[in-house]
Amino acid sequence: MRNLDSAITAHLAAGTGFDVRVLIWITARNRSTGAAESLGLWTGADHQTVTVDAAPRTYYGAGALLAVEPFKGSAALENRAWSFTVSPVHAQIVEAVRTYDARLAPVEAHEWHFNPLTNAALAAPVRAFRGTIMDIDLPTPALGQDATATIRCVSDAWRLTRGLTLRRSQAALAARAAGDTFRQDNALAGIETAWGETITASGGGSSSGPIGWGGSAMGGGQ
Repeated sequence: MRNLDSAITAHLAAGTGFDVRVLIWITARNRSTGAAESLGLWTGADHQTVTVDAAPRTYYGAGALLAVEPFKGSAALENRAWSFTVSPVHAQIVEAVRTYDARLAPVEAHEWHFNPLTNAALAAPVRAFRGTIMDIDLPTPALGQDATATIRCVSDAWRLTRGLTLRRSQAALAARAAGDTFRQDNALAGIETAWGETITASGGGSSSGPIGWGGSAMGGGQ
């Protein structure tokens, strides 16, 4: 659950309307140097430097971020999926696609509340989501239609569904305990499932597990 500043809760309780901008911060790997570098996008009208977690961040607006899926709050630790849509023809997005590999890149999203009457910020941005980029869908549009790229993410709880590397093979289990045959038929079954996933009736995939990597933008494939 998000803890809102008292100024935000008071404004919402007054019922005088609300204006919320969304800020997204992606930290991806530079393909040339291998260094981790960050890119900020937001739903504002222009580029702006915003202080988030006591550090200044530059967020690019003016049409870079087209749409954002609503955030779902929960007090429980659960694996949540979330997505947003960007413009693949925006200058910063084009640069990001060419320069950075967003494969499993960390991503944060904040809500920034404004007073719609004065256009003044009510408080510092509040984090609404933190997770990992899992898939980028960049389809080729039909002639005359606009192109969009959808970026799908999973929350940090997804990491809890990943098994320990040393215990994923039958050989590793046998080395630990000679009578352990839990994974001896893995190669025959052809199905790899993380704990917490649900397999469909046909065995074609999971209905609640991690999303596969599309690999068509900002990443080279998983």
